[in-house]
Amino acid sequence: MQTTPEKIFDFKRDNGFSAINADLSLLQGYNINNVIPIENGSVISDEVLKALINFSTDIISVMSPEGTILYVSDSNEKILGYKRDDIIGTNAFSYIHKDDIKKVFEEFNRGLMNPETSIINLFRFRKTDGSYTYLESTGTNFNTTLNNNIVVISRDVSGRVENDKRLNRLTAAVEQSSNTIVITDIDGNIVYVNKNFVNLTGYKKEEVIGSNPNFLNSGETPEKTYKELWTTILTGSVWEGEFCNKKKSGELYWERIKITPVVDENDLITNFIAIKDDITNEKQINQMLEQSLLEKEIMLKEIHHRVKNNLQIVISLLNLQSNSVDDINLKNQLTISQNRVRSMALIHQLLYKSIDLSGIDMDDYLRSLSSQLLAAYIDHNQSIIIKVNVNNIFFSIETAVPFGLLVNELVTNSLKHGFTDGRNGKIDITLTQLQEEHYELNYIDDGIGIPLTVINGHVLSFGMHLIDMLVCQLDGNVKHIPSNGTNYKINFKGSNYQTRLHYP
Repeated sequence: MQTTPEKIFDFKRDNGFSAINADLSLLQGYNINNVIPIENGSVISDEVLKALINFSTDIISVMSPEGTILYVSDSNEKILGYKRDDIIGTNAFSYIHKDDIKKVFEEFNRGLMNPETSIINLFRFRKTDGSYTYLESTGTNFNTTLNNNIVVISRDVSGRVENDKRLNRLTAAVEQSSNTIVITDIDGNIVYVNKNFVNLTGYKKEEVIGSNPNFLNSGETPEKTYKELWTTILTGSVWEGEFCNKKKSGELYWERIKITPVVDENDLITNFIAIKDDITNEKQINQMLEQSLLEKEIMLKEIHHRVKNNLQIVISLLNLQSNSVDDINLKNQLTISQNRVRSMALIHQLLYKSIDLSGIDMDDYLRSLSSQLLAAYIDHNQSIIIKVNVNNIFFSIETAVPFGLLVNELVTNSLKHGFTDGRNGKIDITLTQLQEEHYELNYIDDGIGIPLTVINGHVLSFGMHLIDMLVCQLDGNVKHIPSNGTNYKINFKGSNYQTRLHYP
């Protein structure tokens, strides 16, 4: 006899109970009686009960002890895609994922052996399109009423399973993170610490949950840091900083910390998450590097001091030589040589006094050099004004030495040849940076001028080969601008040992 939806259940009333009398062709000879008790002798109509079953969002099914599907509700087609006539009479185990079938089979048999006991199971069930969905099923063996058949109510929980997987992945990532992660409530009491917190601090999780993190305080962190922290995070902002904390053993360690407020759907702060990095080794290495750099700075300053002293000795020797000769031209040449050595000694003197040994302040240097040259040419000390215009330019020693010698030669020539017979005047020295490592020197005096011959960018005449050589050393070029006095425009490149030796 063919089973139709109308003949699935035939309801009768018996002593205040509604019973399900299954057709023999449906349940293969098994009789079902007294399943649903109804209070006060009231009854449920056949149509209402069928509607309750077939319109349920869960899949309601009846299976034989062998797993044969005897009945399924209409929700089966909505969730799994199978029509009722296609799935009734087939074995349920044939649809279960191969990795889950052993577990499901064992639980199914356990339900058979324990009548009236609900067995809950989670497994993957194949749909009509070949994909699998997660079902959570509750099976019960109503031994006395359903002749040992199993009633199974299944619910599609794929969304929940995927959410659980994502949550488990997130939990595993947090728990196994190389960072120390601490979550507190709004009052700062710890509600979670990860594995790395335990490994780093030596405290067990059960020792710290519910406690305030102030047990980590070492006393090395200023109180104002904690006040700034709380002011920041209580206003919903992220705080970042460093703490010196104390382990359970008493050992001090350093952490770089980022604390982020957690807000709910009403934008109310519920928790704080602290992500910490152990920077103890980094601190120790930095301390060692700072100590090493300090020692090297002291050594370099001592070297510059000694070089300056040695150059002073050379200047003194040249001065003694100058005092021992009567030839005025030779005296002048010795004075020029002294000034050249002084220009180099001045660089080492400034480096010795400087806080930053990597660069020499050109404004300070040119002003000092100008004063030294005016003092050397005492006849012009009161009649010549040297004006220096430099804005925050620093040269390495490799650039400063040839540049200093170049300016020394330019000023010396002006003082010797541009202002004769006690003539008053001024010298303007302007140094500007055009772009990175490219500079321009504008040198102007209002003296009588010095005749020059410039061939292919090289200056020739009056012993100014040195100027030409120094400009070439600076990888630059010199341009003589016609004027009543002297006007040079020199473009050149700055350099340092790193670029010359192709250091990164």
